[in-house]
Amino acid sequence: MSLSTLLDHLLSGTESATDSPDAPRESGDNAPSVTVVHECRDCGTNVSDGTTRCPACESEDIVTYSIE
Repeated sequence: MSLSTLLDHLLSGTESATDSPDAPRESGDNAPSVTVVHECRDCGTNVSDGTTRCPACESEDIVTYSIE
């Protein structure tokens, strides 16, 4: 994706496939909460669960991290 295309999307107010990390999951047994992050391995952009291509750099290298 070219820089001008990315800026057009950002400035036009259209929604992208980027998303903040999932909310921590609560557990009643004093288990630690877990945050799940899906991000592009190339540029670090957070993306939604199920995203197969980064909207910022178009890389298909999406990884998922579970953080306790």
